Amino acid sequence: MEFKEVINKRRSIRHFNGKTLNDATIKEILESAIIAPSAKNKQPWHFIVIKDQLLKKEIGDMLEHKSNIDTKLTCDVIRECQSLVLVFGKIEDNIMDVVSIGAAIENMILEATNLGVGSLWIGFIRQIEQELKEKFKNDDTLISAVALGYFDTLPNPRPRKTLEEVSKWY
Repeated sequence: MEFKEVINKRRSIRHFNGKTLNDATIKEILESAIIAPSAKNKQPWHFIVIKDQLLKKEIGDMLEHKSNIDTKLTCDVIRECQSLVLVFGKIEDNIMDVVSIGAAIENMILEATNLGVGSLWIGFIRQIEQELKEKFKNDDTLISAVALGYFDTLPNPRPRKTLEEVSKWY
């Protein structure tokens, strides 16, 4: 696919089929993440890849029970995706480290799209940050998670603001 086609085809996937996502594909997605630009080349990201079905179910259940808002659909995504990537980071220069990790996540989801793999960038996972830090013995900040897997139906594009709405030119 051409790069612009990849960008335009990317969607937030919330329903996955049962097709196995192999380790080589996951590695290719993560290798795209780690070549993202980062402030001062600190590369502050760290990824925990969860493929185990019982562990994904535990995390989905944990989030569903802890959340004070309706996250059932997101919890179901966590439970049914083929792979859940927890994205942690060493946050020293708060905004630039977080932005750098965001660039890595963007690379990850665009590479997934390029490979025909669906993804969902999950921010709600931060509601169980402490529990996940303890479970995985990780002192870094939980930034987000990315659900990965194959899907049957590509959702329609979501509405987007126009360039005129989001930019000023001088």
